[in-house]
Amino acid sequence: MALTGDPLVAYPGTLTGSIGVVFGKPNLHGLYDKLGITKDGIERGKHAAIDSDYTSLTTDEREKLREGIDESYQDFVTKVADARHRKFGEIEPLAQGRVWLGSQAKANGLVDELGGLDTAIDLVKQKAKIPAGEQVSLVTYPPRRSVLDILMKRSQEDDLMESRIARVLGRVPVHAWMKGGFLRMMPYWVEVR
Repeated sequence: MALTGDPLVAYPGTLTGSIGVVFGKPNLHGLYDKLGITKDGIERGKHAAIDSDYTSLTTDEREKLREGIDESYQDFVTKVADARHRKFGEIEPLAQGRVWLGSQAKANGLVDELGGLDTAIDLVKQKAKIPAGEQVSLVTYPPRRSVLDILMKRSQEDDLMESRIARVLGRVPVHAWMKGGFLRMMPYWVEVR
């Protein structure tokens, strides 16, 4: 996501946007029936089966998810508006999950310049007051990591915070306590050392 980039550069034909939030919940009960598969579950809590692919959402669950989707959407549009130094009301009509060509995004103020990597490097050099003719190197940061590295890596801050909270609240992941959302957890813990 480039929403915090400064400046934002896109080719005229680049697909930009989709400032929006998408959610889907499959109900595969019919497929399982055709395949002769049955599923049994034990749930604890009102919305414990909300992620199940075997049941449809109840009206209450649908409303809870709708609230979460709406909150995520408002947050996303607010971040885009802040990054573009514009008001929410100016960005929201351009959002709604729409996709724009780079040229349209430029006209709508969602990107700063049309061009490619060379244009972006020139703009960054100007901002850094580097003479136009001076050679610069492109360094990828952070370095590319394998999928396994990404899955296994945790930040030291996360570990420290979780260990402090664990002493008070028990072994529940920190994110489970944030914003009072759904607590999705397995009945066991897996630790990789």
